Amino acid sequence: MKIHGVTIGISPLHILVVAFFLVLFTASYLATTEIMYLFWGIPLSLILLIIPIFNSYSVGSQYVKLLPEYEEQSKRVRVKQITLSVLGKPVRVEGVVQAVKGVWLCRPALTIFDGSAAIFAKKSVPLEVDVAVGDNVEVVGMVVRRFSIFGDLMVHAIGIKKVENLTPLEEEESPQAESIRIKKY
Repeated sequence: MKIHGVTIGISPLHILVVAFFLVLFTASYLATTEIMYLFWGIPLSLILLIIPIFNSYSVGSQYVKLLPEYEEQSKRVRVKQITLSVLGKPVRVEGVVQAVKGVWLCRPALTIFDGSAAIFAKKSVPLEVDVAVGDNVEVVGMVVRRFSIFGDLMVHAIGIKKVENLTPLEEEESPQAESIRIKKY
């Protein structure tokens, strides 16, 4: 669903919680015939649905406002170039999607491989496009730590879009045959 150009998402988990409380308040009313269960229960259950919708809209509208700025300031980098020196800086990474997680929670996370290495890219709002394993994507975002203090580096995605062709690796970026060692068992 889109409101004013902002993609809104509500997870099935939120809907399940709202349905649980609606059933609970209705069962309480039927057991006691006390109208206050419905009088207070139905609006409170609907508030449990409105809060995540409002949150999704407010965060999504901020992403829409930030995207042009990030696209202008971001520097195209390879995944193996993402180190602590680019922590907190806007980057543009393109690659092939290896895994997609968290879509049903409206917090999608992609594992992207660009030929040099793989990185995790996470977005806090639903995707504007359907992304599947094997798709070529371009991610614009900021390099952050996966966890606040410790953890691997990842890209906090502000924008994700599909692309037709990927930028080829430079000669020095591609893995060398002699540097790849296969362990025999």
